Amino acid sequence: MNDILVIGGGSWGTAFADYLARREEKVRLWVREAEVLEAINFTHENKVFLPGIELASGLEAHADLEAAAADAAVLVLAVPSKYVRSVMLRLRGAWREGQVMVNLSKGFESDSLKTISQVAAEIFGPGITPHWLTLSGPSFARELAEQHPTAVVAAAEDGDLVRRLQGRFSSAILRVYRSSDLRGLEVAGALKNVMAIAAGMVSGLGYGFNTTASLVTRANMEISRLGVRLGARPETFWGLAGIGDLMLTCFGSLSRNVQLGRRIAQGESLAEAERATPMVAEGVETAKAVSRLAEQLAVEMPISREVHRVLFEGKAVREAVTDLMTRRLKEEWNTN
Repeated sequence: MNDILVIGGGSWGTAFADYLARREEKVRLWVREAEVLEAINFTHENKVFLPGIELASGLEAHADLEAAAADAAVLVLAVPSKYVRSVMLRLRGAWREGQVMVNLSKGFESDSLKTISQVAAEIFGPGITPHWLTLSGPSFARELAEQHPTAVVAAAEDGDLVRRLQGRFSSAILRVYRSSDLRGLEVAGALKNVMAIAAGMVSGLGYGFNTTASLVTRANMEISRLGVRLGARPETFWGLAGIGDLMLTCFGSLSRNVQLGRRIAQGESLAEAERATPMVAEGVETAKAVSRLAEQLAVEMPISREVHRVLFEGKAVREAVTDLMTRRLKEEWNTN
């Protein structure tokens, strides 16, 4: 039986599969695009999503998802959140209890408002929960592929599973910490993309580090507020999966969400900004879900609200910033 199948040939799925292939005897990568599959297998490069990176010679790309999944011990899910349900439905017949599923995807399902682990439990049943692990943290795909030292967090309900995969995935390049706060990792990983769009917008207006640092700090408070309401632990949002990933995504030039926000602030429509890259900016779909969640739970999320208004209601970015800055004055620390 082959060992690991990474599902999703985007930048992060490719980079993680390459990392594993340099450590494991047999790693396969399922990709949807025929040109990506051919390039990986014949030139050892993902020219669409990770150009310029020479991939491990032992990494194999496959087109038959169901057959490849049935022949793996570990499935690593690395597809955009809006495609998670359709991919899981395809996997449902192939998955067997005992087969580990590692999730790298970040987001809420915009229709159901479920986290990715909740979607998995709906599709595969409660039997998936002891075999489910989420990996999150400050990790640009290209930098991992270039072997920059990176630290992330793994969370699962089963402590033995976390320890086992922590040891298996860790190296001098990737350091994996462990957590039992699965919900916290999911909320932090999803919402940081919305905040990165906001960071791109203020950058696109020409504002500097004062503005971005203020935004990021308040954004983490906002993320914590929703996360705690959903059952997460507060300390998660001050660790790698929380403030760590948020800082990377908001300040890093490789962030596709920042790039999208910057384009919109400079006058492009959402559709134009999304067409500018083959990669998916996860914050767009997440902004839809967060807007509804905040309303349903009566959680104050002003930054997320303004991002939603700019993306989907035609509000000007500069007006959104002004409205945030002139809100009612209050004490700083308030996670309620």
